[in-house]
Amino acid sequence: MKANGFLRSAAILLVVALTSSLAQAAPRVVPPHSNAYGMGYDDLARGWTEWVMSIPVPSNPLLDEDGSYAAIGQSGPVWYLAGTWGGEATRTITVPNGKALFFPVANYFWVNTPEFGDAPWSPEQEAYVRSVLAELVDTGQNLALEIDGRPVPNVYELLRVASTVGTCMLPDDNLYGALPGMHECVADGFWALLPPMSTGMHTIHFHGEFGAAPGFFVDVTYHITVGPGR
Repeated sequence: MKANGFLRSAAILLVVALTSSLAQAAPRVVPPHSNAYGMGYDDLARGWTEWVMSIPVPSNPLLDEDGSYAAIGQSGPVWYLAGTWGGEATRTITVPNGKALFFPVANYFWVNTPEFGDAPWSPEQEAYVRSVLAELVDTGQNLALEIDGRPVPNVYELLRVASTVGTCMLPDDNLYGALPGMHECVADGFWALLPPMSTGMHTIHFHGEFGAAPGFFVDVTYHITVGPGR
């Protein structure tokens, strides 16, 4: 009886330990090599860039102080979250049920603007742009991502992706101050795709810096209510 009692106690302790371990496990991030929602990270990064560049300065999510503009331009199964143009932001937003979330922990993007001296788009210009972005993003440091207070490990090693080439439709009063219209664009950085979160309250926090830009940092906290879908 003593042996059986010991075994039962040991089994209970093992279940408790496993439960505690699972509770502390890192939150799930969809791997970059997967093809979720019909798109890879490279396509999602292109879509993110097209999305953020399509919104005029007065309501652009990159410049949003409190989350008021988070829903602008959102559609489909994946919602985009913005970082900042540099610096901190704390945003409170509502996301419909069933929406995955995609966002950069830290990134750079290039919008090709011949009116400001960029070479016309070509395979050679694309190669040049990608090399410039890669050199900048290679200096990423102090990268951190937390979901509901739990850290995601290995952001630098696992979440680095360069986008496919996008076509950004710049509006009047765009972030670049460039001529409105179609412009080729490319992004590179550290990204995360989160599967749909459960109904209720969640928090996402991310931070990133680049050694190539001393003093530049992005630090964003999202307080998210996941509610009825639409």
